[in-house]
Amino acid sequence: MDLSLTDEQVLLRESVREFAEREMRPHVRAWDEAQHFPVELLPKLAALGLMGIQFPEELGGAGLSAVDYCICLEELARIDPAVALSVAAHNGLGAAHIAMFGNEAQKRRFLIPLASGRALAAWALTEAASGSDAVAMRTSATRDGTSWVLNGSKQFTTHGLHADTLVVMAVSDRSRGTRGVSAFILERGTPGLRAGRKEDKLGMRASETSELVLEQCRVDDGQLLGGEGQGFVNALQVLDAGRIGIAALSVGLAQGAYEAARTHARTREQFGQPIARFQSIRDKLVEDARRIEAAR
Repeated sequence: MDLSLTDEQVLLRESVREFAEREMRPHVRAWDEAQHFPVELLPKLAALGLMGIQFPEELGGAGLSAVDYCICLEELARIDPAVALSVAAHNGLGAAHIAMFGNEAQKRRFLIPLASGRALAAWALTEAASGSDAVAMRTSATRDGTSWVLNGSKQFTTHGLHADTLVVMAVSDRSRGTRGVSAFILERGTPGLRAGRKEDKLGMRASETSELVLEQCRVDDGQLLGGEGQGFVNALQVLDAGRIGIAALSVGLAQGAYEAARTHARTREQFGQPIARFQSIRDKLVEDARRIEAAR
């Protein structure tokens, strides 16, 4: 298997790395300390095509490959994994669910703004008592004529406060278990939809995570995504495709940590010499580099 990058992929890596160094590195500490989600960065990410990496060009995306997607996330995470996590959640969860299972009308209405970076996506599955355990899901969707009424709450929703478009899973037929969960596309500003508590996280604090509350939230039948009863099944398919993005993010985070450690070892002196000259330190750095490359 040839794991070398093409010339185009090398250029992509260099472009995203230069962007991250210029637009992100000077602000990483301030964003983290303030728990600031950098909405001001989103238009710049969009201009580089990073808000629609794998989506077709005719739908507003960059039309790149899965390998290209991993390159982009790795380079962003090398500087700030919080930003990389937001890009991954937007591309690989909320927008991806619509791209994979939306009908043409839904793609035109919702995916084009998301892929072009004019809108931000969120994806709401997890609740206080459920995640992959669909049977424990409490958020409900009740049909009312040509509409659905949603009630419940979601936890740990990335972009819960700022998302323009949200994909929400809810139980539409409790008697059918995992086949009784449906997915719905909601827009910010929909009556009955509001953000709840923002999580005070230990790390990746510039990536916004919050509770989502739905109280008599009404959506029309055209916002049912992927067919009634298919929400949980489709959600697992979305997660399957998204795992590779989190793996790439992890490699980038490790690379950034390794480079910081290497720089410190070259500049920190003990006993009249940089500690990078000590064999035990060199062994640790070499082993880290080897493991990172293997993971990549």
